[in-house]
Amino acid sequence: MRLSILLLAVAALALSQNRTIRFSGEIKRGETFTRDINPNLEFALRPSPDYPDGRGGWTITVTPKGSRPTGCDDLVWVATPPYRSYNPRYLDLSYAIPPSQAVAWTPREFSFVLDCTGYAAEEQRVKILLWPASATEAEVKDAQDRLGTSPLGKGRVHIRDSRVTAPQGENPGSIDWLSFEVELQLP
Repeated sequence: MRLSILLLAVAALALSQNRTIRFSGEIKRGETFTRDINPNLEFALRPSPDYPDGRGGWTITVTPKGSRPTGCDDLVWVATPPYRSYNPRYLDLSYAIPPSQAVAWTPREFSFVLDCTGYAAEEQRVKILLWPASATEAEVKDAQDRLGTSPLGKGRVHIRDSRVTAPQGENPGSIDWLSFEVELQLP
């Protein structure tokens, strides 16, 4: 009997622990890197939409796999502040960040919601906090109190090596290649 109780306790403890997923990769300018996290989620480095020629780097995303509601395509942005400036998910040249500075920020730590239900809840809270004039005082307080309370995963991207082209004149330079490691924790 005691052995059964002990085995159940060990099993419950194992289930309550975060699950960590690790992998590494390399990526060249303009490419997309994707890796399945589990049957429902995918990690990706996607070329920055601000630089159609691919020289600007990548955005770190976690995306639901399969069909999903419109707009539920990046589970990181609603869980990784700051929301109005350069943040860890931008591994790129946005906000006039030079290439050498973009790759020097390592590790890059971020959070992500686990599904579109969490995305909808966190997106609503973020929008209220970004544009509080469109909400009541009680809605703003509720959004402040509940921001980040949806179930979250945690991520970390370690840049191990890189090649960049330095800015010259009007040319902002480029991030040409990265070698990296990713660590993701799921509850």
